[in-house]
Amino acid sequence: MTTTELDRTETFEVVPSGKPAGAEIRGVDIARGVSEATMKKILDALHEWKVVVLRNQRITPEQQIAFSRHFGTLEPHVLPQYLVPGYSELVRVSNVLDDAGKPIGMVDAGRVWHADGHFLPKPNLYSMLYALEIPHDANGKPLGATLFANTAHAYAQLPEAMKQRLQGLRGANSLANVYARMHAENAAKNRPPLTEAQKREAIHPVVRTHPFTGEKCLYVTRAATGRIEGMSQEDGDALIGELGDWCVREENVYAHQWAVGDVLIWDNCSSQHLAVGDYALPQRRLLHRTTVAGLETF
Repeated sequence: MTTTELDRTETFEVVPSGKPAGAEIRGVDIARGVSEATMKKILDALHEWKVVVLRNQRITPEQQIAFSRHFGTLEPHVLPQYLVPGYSELVRVSNVLDDAGKPIGMVDAGRVWHADGHFLPKPNLYSMLYALEIPHDANGKPLGATLFANTAHAYAQLPEAMKQRLQGLRGANSLANVYARMHAENAAKNRPPLTEAQKREAIHPVVRTHPFTGEKCLYVTRAATGRIEGMSQEDGDALIGELGDWCVREENVYAHQWAVGDVLIWDNCSSQHLAVGDYALPQRRLLHRTTVAGLETF
């Protein structure tokens, strides 16, 4: 745990989860505004732990958007029908239904291991979720956990021979692959047909270098990566599966148990995540998400 004095009444604390990914940041009230010095500490913690949570926040959509802009340029989601009305940068993740019986947000978001925007030429850099309603079981235990894997740690733990094998390899990724994976695992709900533009492949290194930390990160997922350039489909599939399994080994995964007021931020270069769908109406779930636009991969 590290502690830095902010003022006479607050302290900035980073409390690691005990896993390779995940830490809680304490002593920050987003609604009061966040200084540049504090933002640097938040970013440093995010880059070190790949996913961080600020608990017990009470923020408006405007405050979430303003806070998110500290991390970079925001972009609209690929499914604009689920945007929070009046906010082009804020999308709902929810199983709540409107008066017509249709979901107000993405019901099936994240139900397969993935990194956000992996299928884009410039993949999403960071993502943020703010929890407004969280489902619970009959005993009051929160449901709908989100699992995170540290892909920089996964790369560092690879045998040296595998690291050498992966040098220079590039993977072809697409949203069509993500949809196919979700359908194969019965995880897709209310997804509209893809446009031709959305089906296009994005080519990224199998081992990606983080644009700010310089860390090497495995950048392959079973969801998005459909093939490895220069390899047969059979050999490519085997490698994608092997690396995908390696990233999400139990010892590499942090399970975030949600609470109302959580602001969760993760780094899409150095982590993968999976949303657990262990709840259903009348157990309600509602979160607001912002997404930070990405950079060229290398």
